[in-house]
Amino acid sequence: LGRYSGGPRGRVTFREYAPRTMQWLRSRVFGVEAEAYATAMAGSLEGGVELSLARSFSEGRGGGFFFFSADGRYLAKSMTRAEHHALLQLLPQYCRHMQSQPRSLLSRLSGCYSITMYGQTKFFHVLSNVFADLPPMHERFDLKGSWVDRHATPGEKTRKDSDWPASRLLRLQALARG
Repeated sequence: LGRYSGGPRGRVTFREYAPRTMQWLRSRVFGVEAEAYATAMAGSLEGGVELSLARSFSEGRGGGFFFFSADGRYLAKSMTRAEHHALLQLLPQYCRHMQSQPRSLLSRLSGCYSITMYGQTKFFHVLSNVFADLPPMHERFDLKGSWVDRHATPGEKTRKDSDWPASRLLRLQALARG
């Protein structure tokens, strides 16, 4: 467990969970150097962390949040305490699987953290963005598998389940991950 406490009287606490395991996954399994990950998560010197987060921050209806790293390669997503606990319990099996199946279509977990401020703790994990190296998308859908209240509002860029044309089939091709 890595920990940083800052601010007056330590009111803000940032924790990194399983830092050696996550570093091993990033470097040995996913081929990402520590400096490249740190740079991606810290943001550029010109734009600053605050600016890069403000452009990519999104809050879900249920109070969860996610944001992209400054370079778009990583996605930080909030999770509940129970999800956090379950993730840490599954981590050894996840590591074995990802090492033995390098082309796995499972999300590539790069970090697990929490931050405590004002007496509240928020947990989040960092995943590789599977869309980072693809050409720009011309359509975007947020598909959840429900038809209840799942229409995009006029002007919204991301469409939802009920906006999906009934005549369109979704064909997924095998992804070649290296």
